[in-house]
Amino acid sequence: MSLTWKAAILLALQNYSVKNSTVKVVRQKFIAEEMTNIIEKTGRSGKTPAQTISRVLQELRDEGILFFSSNSGEYILNNVKIDASAEDFPEDALENAIANDCLTLSDVETASAIAVSRIRMGVATLRKKTLLNYRSCCALCDIDDARLLVTSHIARWADNPEARGLLSNTICFCTLHDKLFENGYFSFEDNFSVIWKETQKSKTIEIWKNSCTEKFKLPVYKNPSSVFIHQHRLRTGFVVGRV
Repeated sequence: MSLTWKAAILLALQNYSVKNSTVKVVRQKFIAEEMTNIIEKTGRSGKTPAQTISRVLQELRDEGILFFSSNSGEYILNNVKIDASAEDFPEDALENAIANDCLTLSDVETASAIAVSRIRMGVATLRKKTLLNYRSCCALCDIDDARLLVTSHIARWADNPEARGLLSNTICFCTLHDKLFENGYFSFEDNFSVIWKETQKSKTIEIWKNSCTEKFKLPVYKNPSSVFIHQHRLRTGFVVGRV
């Protein structure tokens, strides 16, 4: 049974990805490697098969099955996990992966300079998207100097590797709110109300709690996951709310 051009090209994309161990698709290379198989599966070539393949690739891009990087001129398989350490991804592809909850930040050996550099780019892109998500301002105070803002992971890097690249696992905090959150001085209820440990020995922290902590500012694109918030409460000893 012959396949449509679209179905045959979708199969060819999977074959190309596996064969080349990549989620990046270079159009001319893809056509050169897969055109014969596509023609065999469709049972027809037409007068300009290369142009037909290019047209269908554009249609798949419009449908969101492929992402086209304007930075590199490559197609990238969309809505599939991409490991930042595995390949050199352009920034717009990393941003797209973050938007689709598809970025993976794996542990790499420090001896692997290339992999470390790739992970750093992934982390930098996640920081950029996190700051944009919170309008480049701490979620709990008015500090908006980028030098004093950090990408705070709700589920810690070491505790939940699958959550490292997720925008729903990051909050933009100033450096002090980040440290207080990381060390369990405060957490959140599921509705993002701030909850503090009752006793604070430090007068400075009491001042920060009462005078320098505002109502949580909801982000622009993606809220923190209640699952990760719940995990943070459990890790830091808060018994409030349920997922």
